[in-house]
Amino acid sequence: MPRSDRMTRLVPQQLLVVVVGAAAITVATASAAHVDSFSYPTFDATTTQDLVAATNTSILTSASLLFGHDADFNFNRTEGFILLSRTVDVWRAGPGGGPAREASFNTSFALSGAAPVAYVVLRDSYPPLHGTGGLRGFANYSASDAEDGATPRNASSGLASVEAGPVRSYGPDDPAIGLNVTVTPTGGTAPGGGGGGGARAVWIEYDAAKHRLSVYVAAAGEPRPAAALLDARLGLAGRRTTETAMVGFFASAIQDVLVGVRDWNLTVDRLDTSEGGGRKEGAACWVFVLLAVLGSVAATA
Repeated sequence: MPRSDRMTRLVPQQLLVVVVGAAAITVATASAAHVDSFSYPTFDATTTQDLVAATNTSILTSASLLFGHDADFNFNRTEGFILLSRTVDVWRAGPGGGPAREASFNTSFALSGAAPVAYVVLRDSYPPLHGTGGLRGFANYSASDAEDGATPRNASSGLASVEAGPVRSYGPDDPAIGLNVTVTPTGGTAPGGGGGGGARAVWIEYDAAKHRLSVYVAAAGEPRPAAALLDARLGLAGRRTTETAMVGFFASAIQDVLVGVRDWNLTVDRLDTSEGGGRKEGAACWVFVLLAVLGSVAATA
């Protein structure tokens, strides 16, 4: 069973240099912050006990059922989500009801194979079942959805193409919810195989103070590049998101997440500190990222 324990991380009011694996990240802090951390080295019958699998027609409240002897293998081949079973903080309202505080988040994972996988931030509830537009929604994302109407939200390299936009899974009345970052391996050679089959390392960071999304891609085993592949202005708080949100992955076949994603680590600011601290969940959590209260990120179909 994945280990889950409560954790409080206090960030002093100074410039911190934080090491994640081999990559060094500098974080400027404004005040003490609590964070929630999650880590899943692999997806298997043990680590997925506190994850949820959801398609357009059904929800498995424990994704570990996908690994049982009686598992429905058609479910694995259906487009859908693998999500944390609990929500994370996105923003909090001020006295006037509008967003007053936002949570930053920093996530990383390794992606192998050629299938695209999206990191998603949804609402605090699942998309409606049996939606006529399916989980991909009624329209594909276009750059016109950007806040300023002009900022490009896609970029490519020899290793992957990255596209960021809203989640389309909530039906025509809510056509653009939350965020998605879809990563599609491209023809470059990466360790583990040539073409689109090699492994890629992906880092997704959202700075809420600057309202900026940054996505980095490198060959597996390489440090995080100095320059982001995709760097775009972005805002999550308010109409497109609820104060807390479900987060995880989407793919055209759930098995693309279970097989293709490894070493998933997530650290997100915890805005409600009334309980005295943050939490660390998952298996063998090794992320030691300390973040100030900044913002949040995501991905979709």
